[in-house]
Amino acid sequence: MCEIKTANNINKIAYLGPIGTFCEEAACKFTMREQVDWQLLPCGTIVDVFNSVYRGEVDLGIVPIENSCEGSVNQTLDLLANEFDLKITGEIILPVQQNLISRQGVELTAITRVLSHPQALAQCREYLEGHLPGAEPVEIASTAEAARQVALSGEVWAAIGTAGAAAAYGLAVLVPAINDYSNNETRFVLLSRFDSDCFWDCKTSLLVYVLNQPGALSRVLGEFSLRGINLTKIESRPTRKKIGEYFFFIDIEGHRLEPKVKEALEEIRTVAQAVRVLGTYRSAVKVETAKRSVFEPTLDDLRQEIDMIDDQIIELLGRRTRTVDKVGNFKKVGSVRDPERESRVLEKLRKLAEIKGFDPDVISKVYRILFDHFVSLQQKKVDSGQ
Repeated sequence: MCEIKTANNINKIAYLGPIGTFCEEAACKFTMREQVDWQLLPCGTIVDVFNSVYRGEVDLGIVPIENSCEGSVNQTLDLLANEFDLKITGEIILPVQQNLISRQGVELTAITRVLSHPQALAQCREYLEGHLPGAEPVEIASTAEAARQVALSGEVWAAIGTAGAAAAYGLAVLVPAINDYSNNETRFVLLSRFDSDCFWDCKTSLLVYVLNQPGALSRVLGEFSLRGINLTKIESRPTRKKIGEYFFFIDIEGHRLEPKVKEALEEIRTVAQAVRVLGTYRSAVKVETAKRSVFEPTLDDLRQEIDMIDDQIIELLGRRTRTVDKVGNFKKVGSVRDPERESRVLEKLRKLAEIKGFDPDVISKVYRILFDHFVSLQQKKVDSGQ
């Protein structure tokens, strides 16, 4: 449970403890850049952090969500998707150095167990297999809790964790930097009951539930591609309903109210079972945009968007041409024209154009030209006997 000792919840931030975790380091990094004082409150589990925020006992919570080497922290994703209606209001990316820590003077060859968080053990897999093949890896709720248990135990155990955890619990760093990859980083997110006030250099996190049918996810991703919106992360997690049904966690660059993002979300809601905005917040990896309101696109922004849309139109026309050519394989003799189908297609497209805010008469003219072109292509193929 969280060690919350006062009723006043002003400027309190809960984190995955105990003292000495990487999560505490991330919390300290966050508080150092703020203009107000924060009281840091350690929690025993990630669930405890979520609960303390949800119940209003603290203003913010901080939990790990992904590691550059081992991927996402599934528990955090599942809690966001299934159990807590909380907002992501910030992120911190922290370089991670894992150390082998134990009591002073312990010999490596004598160590019988290595305790740590599952992600930390996974990040040091090669070192453990190469240098401590006889030691049993034991999963613990946090790296600092592993250090605490090693300090309290009379056994010849070791923990994987921070140098701060070693100092906090009177242990020594036996071997520094044992993680398998030197560029190891962990991303932490800030949780709140309220949206952030980010206005530039923003990213938006989404939870999208698509039906298990052909092309469903492609249509969702296509709405981002169509508008030139960059995806920085996509991760699937089961819905816990039945096999084959998944939530998709998607991070995109931009503010949820930015015109092109807002439009994409509106379109996605027409093809997805459910869409939930988990939050818009300042990106820890700077997005190279001018310091201006995201709600005021410049002329260059709009022209770039038009150019991107034109590219997409040409690409789709190319795909339509190739598909029409395949249809031509089923037409062996005589006229390939099908006036009834053309009439049905035009009627559907005119209705769709009206819904999408485009002139139906222009659509009719454009598609009649396209029909003539595609009929000509198919007729040549049939007449040549290909």
